Amino acid sequence: MTVSDLAAAAGLGLSLGVVTGMPLGVVNVAIVDAATHGRTRFAIGIGIGGALADTVHSAIAFASVGHVLTRYPDATRALSIVAAIVVGTYAAIAWRMRSRPAPTVPRRYGIVTGLLLTLPNPAPLAAWIAVAGAVWPTIPRAAAFVVAAGVGIGSALWFTALARFIARLPREHRVTRVLTNVALVLLAALAVVGLVRALV
Repeated sequence: MTVSDLAAAAGLGLSLGVVTGMPLGVVNVAIVDAATHGRTRFAIGIGIGGALADTVHSAIAFASVGHVLTRYPDATRALSIVAAIVVGTYAAIAWRMRSRPAPTVPRRYGIVTGLLLTLPNPAPLAAWIAVAGAVWPTIPRAAAFVVAAGVGIGSALWFTALARFIARLPREHRVTRVLTNVALVLLAALAVVGLVRALV
């Protein structure tokens, strides 16, 4: 494998990390919820945790070991149920805290939260397996891990930018209030949808 291959892998990973982080998902919604409540450090932590989970998922996918999922459908279903419960619990806690003054929450708690919201969920892993198969199905193992590292960096950059942007919105602005309510509703909906998919 050449240096140009590694450079291509790094560039691909960075691009995929940013692009795949943009669509509506649990981490984005949780970041918006935390940032609109003034918990910026916590919101950034959630993004970092989500980026770490993306790194793990993309590494598994590009290293071509994701097929293990198909061997254990019961374990996959159990993970989906756990992920839905975690998202639902987060949504319930966020709902209870919505009218309270924003506490100072350490970033490390956000990192753990971001990991828990994403890592157990097999759906993002399945998506990464599809992406890996589409963009570079014959990738060398070393390049796979370079891609994964790039994905983590790209995801972290996007999530951090989102957290900082939302945190700059005036707290009493109508858009901020609407975003808060929408974020909580979406979190609850994502938890319900994830649970239904796991049980059906």
